[in-house]
Amino acid sequence: MGDKPQLYPCIRCGRMPDENDKYCIDCGVPVHNRCSDEPGILKKGCSFVNPPTAAYCAKCGEPTVYQLHGLIQPLYPGGNRPAFLNFK
Repeated sequence: MGDKPQLYPCIRCGRMPDENDKYCIDCGVPVHNRCSDEPGILKKGCSFVNPPTAAYCAKCGEPTVYQLHGLIQPLYPGGNRPAFLNFK
């Protein structure tokens, strides 16, 4: 096994990506469901590659790119925030 993430069919159109693809060539969806936590001046960032069904990152709990693009819906919206912040 190498360092490359496992390839899954496109979550939107079902096309199987090539090994070096970053986006689906048929519909433009990112091939890998990465963590949305980007590196910045004060933080390292995560970029962990999650399974296609993950709404939140398994490593840090931030939303995944598939959730941010509306490709999957979280079971518990706002799930990575404390419960007392979810009141309306």
